[in-house]
Amino acid sequence: MSLKLKGPSRGAEFAEFAEKVGYPLLPWQKYAADDFLTTKDGKWVRKTVMICVSRQNGKTLLAALRILAGLFIFGERSIIAMSSNRGMALTTFRQVVQIIEANEFLRDQVKLNLGKVGRFGSGTECIELKNGARYEIVAATSDGARGKSADMLFIDELREIGEEAWRAAKPTTRAKPNSQTFLCSNAGDAFSTVLNDLRDRAMSYPAQTLGWYEWSAPQHSKIDDRNAWAMANPSMGHLISEETLAEALSTDTPETFRTESLTQWISSLNSPWPLGSWEACSDATLTMGPGPTTYFAFDVAQSRRTASLVAGQIMPDGRIGVGMLDSWRADNAVDDVAIAAKIKEWADKYRPTMICFDHFATASIAARLTASAQRMVDVSGTAFYQASGDLLDAIVAKRLVHSGQLPLTEQMNACAAKTNDASWRIIRRASAGDVSGPIALAMIVHKMQEPVSTPMVIAG
Repeated sequence: MSLKLKGPSRGAEFAEFAEKVGYPLLPWQKYAADDFLTTKDGKWVRKTVMICVSRQNGKTLLAALRILAGLFIFGERSIIAMSSNRGMALTTFRQVVQIIEANEFLRDQVKLNLGKVGRFGSGTECIELKNGARYEIVAATSDGARGKSADMLFIDELREIGEEAWRAAKPTTRAKPNSQTFLCSNAGDAFSTVLNDLRDRAMSYPAQTLGWYEWSAPQHSKIDDRNAWAMANPSMGHLISEETLAEALSTDTPETFRTESLTQWISSLNSPWPLGSWEACSDATLTMGPGPTTYFAFDVAQSRRTASLVAGQIMPDGRIGVGMLDSWRADNAVDDVAIAAKIKEWADKYRPTMICFDHFATASIAARLTASAQRMVDVSGTAFYQASGDLLDAIVAKRLVHSGQLPLTEQMNACAAKTNDASWRIIRRASAGDVSGPIALAMIVHKMQEPVSTPMVIAG
């Protein structure tokens, strides 16, 4: 939460307007509005306003009221709205139209379209006032807002907005001396780069022009902690109840509940690992070294900028001990020759039973290792679906143990899953970053759990 500003504010005027049109502000909305409507020399101090709160708490209504106030009491001539989902933008638009239709003193100031407020149509949604003021919806693309100028820019669900759309939209307010950008969202994941960058700025070196208003649960609180629910849902008792959240908890995935109902940031919205299961397999005292039967696996990220080598061994208690032996990173692309040479060095030290790989992603490295007399085993295609399931089973049943290496844990948290009718697998493209380590880990667990044949002599 931004430090509250001192000085004159149009917050009271805004609250009075909201009550007049039939939507009195809730306490949290009034608190935020008093701050983001602070002025200095008649101009907004907060040039960028971010409302970050869980779903169903009234942030979109607050945005609709801010749009209406801009049109009818703040004298803003041009208001542009954008959302990654056109349906969301239309929801706010229809709410604005509904409020105008319900208040004759507002309706009298609007240019009617066939006797009704607002123009509807794909790409043409707008409301025009008789004084020339205009509120319109644009697409969340690199060209959607380009070339336009706005006194107020509203962007809903910032977590879904891409870098190109953001870069195109933000300059629309620069030519206006008293403009304001109004943003709404709940928590995002590692793909929410625009939202995450803005939050980092607000938390580390916030400018006075940035107003960040966030209601969220502590990052590591339990999802059934009702005190945490209250911290992330300031409209509890007004628009939302504990019963509503309990229902959401029973039907949503843990990741969805954390982002949408607790405003907690996660790495991936489609994580295949049950909450806390990977952490439950951690043992900081785990040691692995040359000697025991060892399996290797490696993988290269889809970007070709990172790669990982993972090892697995059977521990004295029967569990599969795993760890990341090595990793590579490059600005452009990792060097296949250098990786193959380094894996060969590790193999000379550990003497692995086999080295697993995916021939679709790492055939070049595997070919070099084959030439150096390493036993290479391809675990790709349908075999990798089985490998992903085997890894999940091993984690849930705690048949796997790791030392808590941060790089491997971060990659596990970034994993996303792709499912078909019969099974699922870790998928590179949808994951929130490099997952070469978990992919290699799945290969190892899959091969280490295969039944071992026992030679037999049968006399006839």
